[in-house]
Amino acid sequence: MARGTGQLVEFAAGARYEQLPAAVVEAAKVVILDGFANMIAGSRQPVSGYIRTYFTAQGGNPEATVAGARLPASSAAFVNGVALHCLDYEVQGYPSAHGTSSILPAVLALAERAGASGADVITAFAVGWDVQQRLRTAGEKAPPRGFHPPGVVGPMGAVAAAANLLRLPEAATAAAFGLAASRAGGLFANNGTMAKALHPGGAARAGVECAGLAACGVTANPAILEDHRGYVAAFFGEAYDEKALGTAHHLVDPGFAIKRFPAEIFMQWPMEAMRTLREEEGLDPGEVAEIVVEPPVFRADLSRPSPESGLDGKFSYEYCVAVALTQPEVRIGSFADAVLRSEVMQETLPKIRLVHNPDIPRDKAHTWARVTVHTHDGRTLARTCRRYLGAIGRPMDRETRLRKVADCLSEASRSWEPLVDVVERLETLPDLSELVQLIADE
Repeated sequence: MARGTGQLVEFAAGARYEQLPAAVVEAAKVVILDGFANMIAGSRQPVSGYIRTYFTAQGGNPEATVAGARLPASSAAFVNGVALHCLDYEVQGYPSAHGTSSILPAVLALAERAGASGADVITAFAVGWDVQQRLRTAGEKAPPRGFHPPGVVGPMGAVAAAANLLRLPEAATAAAFGLAASRAGGLFANNGTMAKALHPGGAARAGVECAGLAACGVTANPAILEDHRGYVAAFFGEAYDEKALGTAHHLVDPGFAIKRFPAEIFMQWPMEAMRTLREEEGLDPGEVAEIVVEPPVFRADLSRPSPESGLDGKFSYEYCVAVALTQPEVRIGSFADAVLRSEVMQETLPKIRLVHNPDIPRDKAHTWARVTVHTHDGRTLARTCRRYLGAIGRPMDRETRLRKVADCLSEASRSWEPLVDVVERLETLPDLSELVQLIADE
């Protein structure tokens, strides 16, 4: 088997719970808890309702659980992937790839169908995360060409997790990789629309289907990464660094970032700066004459001074900074259309001006943002954010993480404690019945 694909195949097929370092197990549970919280909250969003209605109408064997229904495993993976991602609030690895929404729904669907244990779930999730992040790291320097990372690397992470959970031998795992690679894609142009959440949802579904097809004997190119017309050539080209595939457990090295705010990743820095300024100075929106934002990445598609919806606002520096200034708390509901249309938001948005600072690095590990406020009474106030709370190097403590979980569960009018209890002892569960019930409850 060729080295590039073979390296990942051997890892995905052979990993077992007993081999996982304790730190990886604990990190996986932190990410899985955040993922479940996002999935439950996201299941109440309009896009999740539309997707669930569509797949429910298709019928099929009731193998796996989504909010309010049971569906075939591949359909459940899609629906839960959309729900988990649609708030843009989930954990991100480094480099960013939205691993949770691509991988966790695939693992859950197959684990429920197969009666797998909590330890099996942790193992498969850690495997999928690692494969996805290894590929993302190896291709990081390639021009993105409009592709959204979870659409590109998500199917590969999901199929690695699925192959591990199903205990596929290496030959079948290689076929599953080849099948999933042909399902990769997803365009950045859909950011700010409902279609964006379909990228990881589709990745999760591809993972379930491609692993299942390989198990049935469907073949594919076993050297899909390195073939001259294969995955690497199509998405990364000469910029791909095979050495970066590595062997590290990416859940702990370099780790992951937990978003403090339910918005696109680059929004986290200026929102943190604005929030700090508001809290430390007791700043009132009525005092503000102008806000100058030096964002971490000065990109036209992230400047949306008049977003079309609250969802679109998640990808708008202007809206996100305005939310951080005007809202008592920045929560999931801060990105509702009603907030966008509110008088204070409509008064604040025109006051915000973006300025390109070429000294700000684009690399997420070193980037930063500055917000400068000019008040009507002549004051100039500024704050710089170099690491937002939850970023790699500035982790959230457990109490802060659980406040985020509570915010998510409040969207579904749920108590958060049962979810935390089950996930924090996940490795001891003989099956997922307890966890599944928490998804099913309406």
